[in-house]
Amino acid sequence: MRVGDRDLRAVWWTGEGVGFIDQRRLPAALEFGEARDVEEVARAIERMAVRGAPAIGVLAAYGLALAARRGVAPDRAAARLLA
Repeated sequence: MRVGDRDLRAVWWTGEGVGFIDQRRLPAALEFGEARDVEEVARAIERMAVRGAPAIGVLAAYGLALAARRGVAPDRAAARLLA
């Protein structure tokens, strides 16, 4: 999506973690969040900061990538995200 002169996605890789548009603030404000581990990804989903099946799926997939980068067992990370 294009906002002003910026190309934005609902969810993106930041290098440190996963950035996302905080959809709880829309349409009044455009604010961003960042999750740096599986727990923060799960909380963003639970708190509905990211909404819609495609965006939630992408965020969860990035959460699994974060887990792999940090040496968290894939089954443990997947269990947390599915909860």
